[in-house]
Amino acid sequence: MTHFRTELFIDENPDKIKADSKILSFGSGFTESLMSPMNKYNFNIVNNPYGTIYNPISIFNLITDTINNKEINTDLLTENDGQWNHYDFHPEHSAGSKDELVERLQQKVTETHEYLKKTDYVIITLGSAFVYKLNSTKKIVANCHRGSREQFSKELLTPQAIVDGFREIYNSLNHVKNIILVVSPVQHTKDTLTLNAVSKSVLRLACHMIMSEFAYVKYFPAYEFLLGDLRDYRFYEKDLIHPNELATDYIFKKFAEGYFHPDIKDAILNIEELLSGMHHAPYNPQSTEYKKSLKEAIDNISTMTDKMDLSELINDLKSKIG
Repeated sequence: MTHFRTELFIDENPDKIKADSKILSFGSGFTESLMSPMNKYNFNIVNNPYGTIYNPISIFNLITDTINNKEINTDLLTENDGQWNHYDFHPEHSAGSKDELVERLQQKVTETHEYLKKTDYVIITLGSAFVYKLNSTKKIVANCHRGSREQFSKELLTPQAIVDGFREIYNSLNHVKNIILVVSPVQHTKDTLTLNAVSKSVLRLACHMIMSEFAYVKYFPAYEFLLGDLRDYRFYEKDLIHPNELATDYIFKKFAEGYFHPDIKDAILNIEELLSGMHHAPYNPQSTEYKKSLKEAIDNISTMTDKMDLSELINDLKSKIG
């Protein structure tokens, strides 16, 4: 039989995510593509508590600060047009005053510190191996916050620098028996496609080196699923950079197949199939046919409530019936 695509299969993770597992994620915007569907099933998740962070070193620095419940470094505060930001954090945490920002960030670090103590799975999604350094301090920043070009220097990390950075946090995460690394499949075209390929290759090699050295580290190949298994622009948004819903649904299902406990895996995959079928059907919220499909989905999902808390999903579907 002729095959028209190279399908990717992954080994199952021996330690399975259960309905009551606690998950903490850090990293690029693609993290949301894995975490958002899990929120739908009421998993216990803290996703990107410090906002979207692309480079590995900034992610590792924030994990270190979280482990130590470290005080906010006020030397890294910056102000622009009346808004205060911190070079280690995403601008979603900006504030109208210096004191407000420090208080807000300190509370976020403390909350994440407490959650990390109970965390079962840490998921780290790496977006880019390019970093920006403050020229005044030579420190790698997570975000430039619209500072002038003259303030920063752009550099490419080496795989060894990423491995060394991970090594510094690993022993402090010894209570977490599952650390999952992901390379974001989102293309950073602002670096040009050729330099994006260099950046992603650095990240991928670093993940391989880390996984080879540390027993509790796994790699989930989201990057390979989109660029190898799917490998077609029909799986991208109109910007031709970000994976579309069809692609992220597929990647999430692969994650569920490899990482979820059998007690919940089949139920989640069945629900995803139901919702996928509804999503791709002609959508008219007033039609009798659509409302009927909603009711059938609710009835089917209700039979699975002994596996996990599906109340929010069911209520969301009911609200669409009207």
